[in-house]
Amino acid sequence: MKNLFAAIVVVFCLFLAVNPGYTATTEFTILHTSDIHAHVLPVDSGDGSSCGGYARIKAYKDALEAEGREVLIFSSGDVFQGTFFYKFFQGIPEIVFMNETGYSAMTLGNHEFDGGQAALAEAINYAEFPVLAANIQFKKIPELQAHIKPWVMIEAGNEKQPVKIGVIGLTVENLHEIVPSVFVNDLDVVDAAQTLRRYIPEVKEAGADMILVLAHLGWDRELELFEQFPEVDGFLGGHTHLEISPPAVVEGEKGHRFISQPGEWGKGVTRYDISFNPLGNKRLLVDAAALVPMNAEISEDASIKEKSEALWQQIQVKVNIPIGKTEVFLNGERSAIRNGETNLGNLVADCIADVTAADMALINGGGIRSSVATGTVTIGDCLNVLPFDNYLMKLELTGADLVRVFEQVRAAITAEAGFGGFLQVSRGLEVKYYQNLVVVSFDGQPIDPQKTYIVATNDFLAGGGNGLTAFQNSSQSESTGVLAADAFIRYVKEMKHLNPQVEGRIKINLTLPKHKLPGKILKNIPKSF
Repeated sequence: MKNLFAAIVVVFCLFLAVNPGYTATTEFTILHTSDIHAHVLPVDSGDGSSCGGYARIKAYKDALEAEGREVLIFSSGDVFQGTFFYKFFQGIPEIVFMNETGYSAMTLGNHEFDGGQAALAEAINYAEFPVLAANIQFKKIPELQAHIKPWVMIEAGNEKQPVKIGVIGLTVENLHEIVPSVFVNDLDVVDAAQTLRRYIPEVKEAGADMILVLAHLGWDRELELFEQFPEVDGFLGGHTHLEISPPAVVEGEKGHRFISQPGEWGKGVTRYDISFNPLGNKRLLVDAAALVPMNAEISEDASIKEKSEALWQQIQVKVNIPIGKTEVFLNGERSAIRNGETNLGNLVADCIADVTAADMALINGGGIRSSVATGTVTIGDCLNVLPFDNYLMKLELTGADLVRVFEQVRAAITAEAGFGGFLQVSRGLEVKYYQNLVVVSFDGQPIDPQKTYIVATNDFLAGGGNGLTAFQNSSQSESTGVLAADAFIRYVKEMKHLNPQVEGRIKINLTLPKHKLPGKILKNIPKSF
């Protein structure tokens, strides 16, 4: 064994003599975004300044490269849906600006399917970077089958000694529950763990030095897989919009491993500075890691700024039309609307009940996507609140089935933080969640299990969306032919002045789950650059 080691040393010394510029360590930077949701332009950071926007993300990447760093930038999906850029242009500007930013790869999120597979195919035809989804099996559209790959090999470092990085893409496993069935009923979604067991050996055989997973699975599932597959060096996650700051770095068998999510809307970018040495005992080291705010201190790329603002000029004349005023902030923040009653949830539910003349209305918190600031309310504000093209439905549900719906919500919120199917309710309903049961009353009386109620909701929930299958027990259903956003616009116009309050319609008397972090996170990783 000693003779073999000596021989290796001699060969390596000869190699260095012939290649005097050789260094075993390759340094590069990974940047990661997720859940930008068509926020092409900067957004309000909450203090009056702006943050995010592709122009700023590109400028930050360019500044690192100007310092001499090699930069790889990845997206974990939900690039689409959430602003008028998607509503008007169906994802094409987002892909084009990602090209200009220099993305290395992205995985599909669930909202990439919101316009249907044909619209997705058209948008990603513009992509100059790999689009991944290892656990999706497309059957209908050849362009998707041809364009979307399970994994890709990306190289970092110089051509003579590149680090080969195998990048696998994973999309959320309950796609059929959270996307309207008409858009995804002809594709298969494979279990993520099964998918990794299939492709990790393939990636290794292709010569990967390190393996990354771009995951749009949600934090809890990503963490589970991170611990289940130690051969994966890094999980770059999305879907739950978490700001994991600083990123979680742990010790692995051959160096550091890491997992994180970068929040939402491009307000922050996760950055890892990596050193890779295939000859070292620890081949991969995270030299520094942080969630970097894309705030006003970072300049904007002039080209993307000009092009995105020009597109906005085409949009704003159609949406910046005042239709009412609100005396209070209408709270549609993700952390609030998916975890409890909010005044905006009450307003939207009351709107649906009134427009449909139903006994009551239920709306999923995940269907309400934006808040509205105090003051003037525009058509654009209403479309941002309800961006999905959901039609309103009237269902006949027994009291027993109505309670089953809320029982399904209770089961989900005790298992999943930030459940998108959390129901906002119209006036007259009172829902009390306890650890093992739900108590529901209407107009001050307990729900009668034998009585039939007329319940208004959207077509997504009526079809069992978010896993709330009890909606499908309706004895009779009727489509109103009215889009939820159109109904809301008319409602605001008629109301003119809005002042909804939190009234105690929903009471949470149970322990909601909290997101976990990996064990034994390294504390000595620098958190600034």
